[in-house]
Amino acid sequence: MNLSKPSDEELLQLIAKRNADAFEALYDRHAQIIYNLVLRIIGEASTAEELVQECFWQVWQKASDYRGAGAGAAWIYRIARNRGLDRLRQRNARPQTVALEMEEAPRVFAQYGQLPSVETTVERSWEQQQVRQSLASIPEEQRVILELAYFEGMTQSEIADYLSLPIGTIKSRVRLGVEKLERLLGATGLRRGDL
Repeated sequence: MNLSKPSDEELLQLIAKRNADAFEALYDRHAQIIYNLVLRIIGEASTAEELVQECFWQVWQKASDYRGAGAGAAWIYRIARNRGLDRLRQRNARPQTVALEMEEAPRVFAQYGQLPSVETTVERSWEQQQVRQSLASIPEEQRVILELAYFEGMTQSEIADYLSLPIGTIKSRVRLGVEKLERLLGATGLRRGDL
């Protein structure tokens, strides 16, 4: 099926039915525009790239919420704009000191048996920052797969279906991505057992 001709609205209807080809066509059509929009809001290329991925993940998840009121592109751009503004607000609202996120507190409390010390909290925040920076440094085709596996909890088979790629390609990219991530984290002094 040639999906270069359908309207955005038709593509969104197909995406609501989990049509990966329609998703790819919509992504190809709008990713650069969304990137430029988010980059203007955020002013940071790596964060803009991350927000483009988040925007399209939301489009994939919420395409059935699009009711046809207004242009499909406007609906997508609104998602991207809101994500960019939310990130900007988070950045500006957060104090420069390290604070334990409320939803993270029960897990941390269970892990340490008490609330962690300031040193532990700072160390954990630094480790998270190193992981984010290292992830941003690996090729996008590998990073996306690692994020789907580790942050979204998808299996390699689910990722292969989601991205419409052979399972062998997924396995290779996971292996290469993990190796690069380990090298990058190793250069900062972190090892797999530290995380």
